Amino acid sequence: MMNRFICIVSTIFVLAIILVTTNTISTQSYQVNIPGQGAVIGSVDQTLWTKQKFYSFRGIPYAESPSGPLRFKAPRSRSPWQGAYDARHFGKRCPVITTVAKLSDEQLKEDLEDCLNLSVYTKSLKAKQPVMFYIYGGGFYNGSAADHPPHHLLEKDIVLVVAQYRIGALGWLTTLTEEMPGNVPVMDLMLALKWVQEYIKVFGGDPSRVTIFGQSAGAAMSGALLVSPKTPDRYFNRSIVQSGAIVAPWAVNRRPLQQVKLVCEALKCADCGDKLSQYECLREVTVLELLRVTTDKSFSLVIGDAFGVLPDEPSVLLESLERTVPIMTGFTKHDGSFVLATLYDTIIAHYGSLSKFTVRQLANVLIDLGKDSTGLSNNLLLHTLFKPELLDSYNHSAAWPAYFDIANIIFMKSPVISYASGLQRKMLHPVFLYSFDYAGEHTRFGYEFGNSHYPFQGGVHHSNDNIYLFATHKLNSNDTLMAKKMVDLWYSFAVDGVPSVRDQAELTVKAMETESGPYFHINDHVSLGSDILTELTATVDDPENYKLIKISPQTSPN
Repeated sequence: MMNRFICIVSTIFVLAIILVTTNTISTQSYQVNIPGQGAVIGSVDQTLWTKQKFYSFRGIPYAESPSGPLRFKAPRSRSPWQGAYDARHFGKRCPVITTVAKLSDEQLKEDLEDCLNLSVYTKSLKAKQPVMFYIYGGGFYNGSAADHPPHHLLEKDIVLVVAQYRIGALGWLTTLTEEMPGNVPVMDLMLALKWVQEYIKVFGGDPSRVTIFGQSAGAAMSGALLVSPKTPDRYFNRSIVQSGAIVAPWAVNRRPLQQVKLVCEALKCADCGDKLSQYECLREVTVLELLRVTTDKSFSLVIGDAFGVLPDEPSVLLESLERTVPIMTGFTKHDGSFVLATLYDTIIAHYGSLSKFTVRQLANVLIDLGKDSTGLSNNLLLHTLFKPELLDSYNHSAAWPAYFDIANIIFMKSPVISYASGLQRKMLHPVFLYSFDYAGEHTRFGYEFGNSHYPFQGGVHHSNDNIYLFATHKLNSNDTLMAKKMVDLWYSFAVDGVPSVRDQAELTVKAMETESGPYFHINDHVSLGSDILTELTATVDDPENYKLIKISPQTSPN
């Protein structure tokens, strides 16, 4: 359920995305020969702000299709191809029910699982530029390279790689055996990073300077790559972790064996009594059948997979980590508001209104999603965020700011702070921590079904930061300035290991010195903060938090 919350803003993103960069500067194509693989034909495009030329190579296969006998298995490197591979268009996205259910009978006969491809964008094929390797989010069951147009980031002298990995049931179902080992999406990314090490130089990239960056579920995946003993040190040397952490409660599936048995039974397989029978049935069903019976299932990383990708709890692997990788990580100001939206929709669907719940009851529902069995979280958060007289009332309008902070804390802020603090304590590498506070014209809040029916705004919503990194929206002048700051920050960290912005030359961002900070605020003006724990009550403490609540013209805020 929690993972469904994580991706509610992106389920059909590829169908609704506003591509503002569709005009290429010409119909030119360009061919590159990848030694030992074959030739690829790319297209020529231009950056959004300064109209610099760059080359796009989309949908390059890095692995064999994980279909048939390879379904649920570790990926295998792609065999060389004959002739020139047309990389002027995106390859297949990994199957999701929202796209597969709309295919014709003829299209359903195609190999829908042949989706392990990556897109490479570069301005110079002869340079030796730093590489930024993006890992998309989507709740572990959605996402694609096509969702992330490169026209902002390619303003800088980098090579951008966006690799697709398996998602949903086809990626995450596991019996923790060799047949269905588990965590194969992480292995997909490992293989894509291996491809970068071997071939990125022919696209003008420097394999010794690779920064991985990921958002939401992609943030958890980047954490898995960092802590996994199976990831070679040379694969990347910096990591940016946006709005998520591998130590979050939603990042790990605690019941993978029960899940695969339930899916087997939902498919009405002849025998679901043992792991081999479960695998044999699930290997043979069609993609559409498998996706239909798993639309309500949550997926995530598992502990104890057969290949040892995550042999222990993330917190344990983090504690024993010896990899020296500078980290930049953070969250948006109202990163958990999508959780409120999903909970609101659920309550309205079942009860018609919130009036059947007291503030205390609704707050406890939110807090319990964090799975703290001791009750400590409930007690502390109720005491910290609510006035005593509000708790047993039905005044949800007055409680929304506190609900915001509960959702922020449980799902995003506390896990990110724990991840950053755990790394900072080891003192192996600098850890930079941020809060993204900018409220622009656009938002991802309610991106799937709209947000007009909610009694609250989304605030600085989960994944709003990506609006400024990737060219998904047409930006006004202020938002464009914000996008340039974001690109500066991400690029400078990838190149120098220290975030900076060109129009604030006086700014010196420091790495964390204690578990509380310092940290920095990303807004129209980047500023510094000393104690990250103050961000846990950012909504309650905000004197303008009433702006988050939708009110009628006759009503004034308290």
